[in-house]
Amino acid sequence: MEKNNEINVGRWVDDRLATLTPPGNWHPNMAAGIAHLNTGRRAGSLWRRSWVWVPVTAAAICICAFAVPATSVFAQRCFSACVAETKVVGKVIWNSLSGSKRPLIGVARMGERRMAPDFTLLDASGKPVGLSDFRGQVVLLNFWATWCDPCRVEIPWFVEFQQSYRDDGFAILGVSLDQDGWKSVKPYIEKQKVNYRVMVGGDEIAQVYDGLESLPTTLLIDRIGRIAVTHVGLVERKTYEEELKALLAER
Repeated sequence: MEKNNEINVGRWVDDRLATLTPPGNWHPNMAAGIAHLNTGRRAGSLWRRSWVWVPVTAAAICICAFAVPATSVFAQRCFSACVAETKVVGKVIWNSLSGSKRPLIGVARMGERRMAPDFTLLDASGKPVGLSDFRGQVVLLNFWATWCDPCRVEIPWFVEFQQSYRDDGFAILGVSLDQDGWKSVKPYIEKQKVNYRVMVGGDEIAQVYDGLESLPTTLLIDRIGRIAVTHVGLVERKTYEEELKALLAER
C-alpha cells in the first residue's frame, strides 16, 4: 500500500490473484461465465454493441477469476463487478469520441441525480438508523461484507474520512451483507475501530438498491438525499476524497 493509504487498484488485484493456486478438483465454469456476459450484453444499449472489445476484454479478465481457488460466490461477484465497471469504461470511450460533455465519472450534475431509497436498519447497539435522518449532510453509503477483500481495503480510508470531515456535515453509513450478520460484523468493526454507524442488511435492502450484485458498492449522497456518485468495486482513495469535497462544497 502506498503513502497515505493510497493503492494502485490494478497492482492490488494482480497481487491478490498471484497468491492463489488452483485446487486439484476445481475447474472454471466457462459456460456460466459466457452466459452471464451475454445477459449483460443483451441489456446494454447500442453504444456498447458498437464497442465489442470492451466487454470482451473485461470478460477475459473475469473468466480468469473462475480459474483461481475462490468460492463460486467470489467468482460470480468478481465477474459481476467486471461487467459493471465495463459499462462505465465503455461509456467514457463513447463519450470522448462522440464529443459529448456529459459527465459520466465523478459527481453527477444536480438535475441528473435521483433520490436515494430510504431505509431503517439497526446498528450494533440496537438503535434504528434511517437514511433520511442524515438529510442535510453528505453521506457515504457503503455496502460491504467482512469476507470482501476490496471492502477491507476501503474501510480504513472511511474511518479517516469520518474523522476528517464529520464537522463539515459529512457522515458514513456502512451496511454489511454478511449472511451470518452480527456474528461476523461486530468483532470485525471492533477490531478495525470503525467510527461510523454500521448496520446489517439483507435481500430486501439489496433489491431496493438495484440488486447489489457486487461488493463493495458505494454511493455518495448529497445534502438533499440524492445519489450523486455510484461506485461498484474498488476505486482509488483520492477519487473518493475529490468527490466528497465537491459535494461538501455544494450549497
